[in-house]
Amino acid sequence: MRNPEVRQQIGQRLLEERGRLGLTQQALADAIGAPRVSFVKYEAGQSSPAAETLVSLEVVGVDVRYVLTGLRQAPSGVDRERFRRAYLEVDRQARSNREKLSTEERLSLAWRIYDAYCSVEAH
Repeated sequence: MRNPEVRQQIGQRLLEERGRLGLTQQALADAIGAPRVSFVKYEAGQSSPAAETLVSLEVVGVDVRYVLTGLRQAPSGVDRERFRRAYLEVDRQARSNREKLSTEERLSLAWRIYDAYCSVEAH
């Protein structure tokens, strides 16, 4: 990957995920059969994990979508009421601003709000 800023972001989010899982670099490396030095380099933004590594990380519980994009995966049990409230808030804002949003756009915005709620609660 040629963009050092992206490597830094991926490394920081991987560090966050490792912390969320309560694992040391060595423990995570052992869990996927990789050398610890790989995680030193990833978290320092010196390199980025390969696709095969990302697959292995997902298997041990790392939110790979978050590591790559900064957006969290939906929890396995989506809180339907919270998502409904997020959607209704998007709908209310769109109506008050007289914005013409498609259902897809409203759902996308609601999902982002829901995702943000989940991220705030996690911290």
